[in-house]
Amino acid sequence: MQPWRRDCIGPVPFRAPTAPPIGRSAAGDRRTECFRSKTSDARLAVGLAASFALLPLAWAQGAATRRRVARLPSASPPHRGEVPGLGAPIRVLAIGESSISGVGVSCSTQSMTAVTARTLARRTGRPVSWRVHGFSGATARQAMKQLMPRIAREPADLVIIAFGINDATSYRSPSAFADDLVALVTAARQRVGEAAVVIAGVAPLTSFPALPWPLRTILGWRTAALQAAADPLAARMPKVAVERFAAPPGPELFAEDGFHPNPRAHALWGEKIAALALPLVA
Repeated sequence: MQPWRRDCIGPVPFRAPTAPPIGRSAAGDRRTECFRSKTSDARLAVGLAASFALLPLAWAQGAATRRRVARLPSASPPHRGEVPGLGAPIRVLAIGESSISGVGVSCSTQSMTAVTARTLARRTGRPVSWRVHGFSGATARQAMKQLMPRIAREPADLVIIAFGINDATSYRSPSAFADDLVALVTAARQRVGEAAVVIAGVAPLTSFPALPWPLRTILGWRTAALQAAADPLAARMPKVAVERFAAPPGPELFAEDGFHPNPRAHALWGEKIAALALPLVA
């Protein structure tokens, strides 16, 4: 199992249909897939219901955790940069919560956005410029009011949107979270043009070292539900890919606070975001 491994939901290459294995039918495969989907939906619903039942405990443990965990600063500026290359530039804009603002790394050149830019430049040979707008504690809904007005009306080719942790801890409903992401994509494109969009995965809070049990399990139910709500957005909007964690991050990928990704995690994250973005911007 690879640490901090992420998958995506988005455009995939066409593959000719193949015959089902001997002893299985296409109808049987569809029934199996439908059963798995219903089982997954039922688990998400049970988890959400349990998280509400355990809300007083989550609130108490959350308050104690906030007092105990060290507050790390955002990465030092500048929060923008350029990677040299030849040809038409790829312009990257990242919008998000504390991980986007670089909490957990010492300077912005170590951040996921900067790594994404360097990876795109290396794989395309083209110049890449990047800029970041984020703040600690931001939810997707708050970003519409507090982040979007700050974004200059400069063209962008790729927009990275990264929210979910604070939406989970604030008990934002999955459907409202999905609506917030759609609103963010629409508002961002109104300011920077019809850019490709990668929506970052919602990190599973079950694996965060800073969180005690059962708080990490309670919040893990909510992050799973938010991810499930974000997944269909790739099919709802053009030129959108949605990232997903395929495995929880290990403790070696967290900063000293046990809550934010460290430079190694940012490096892995940036490589993955670039891989998702490349088919959309190349």
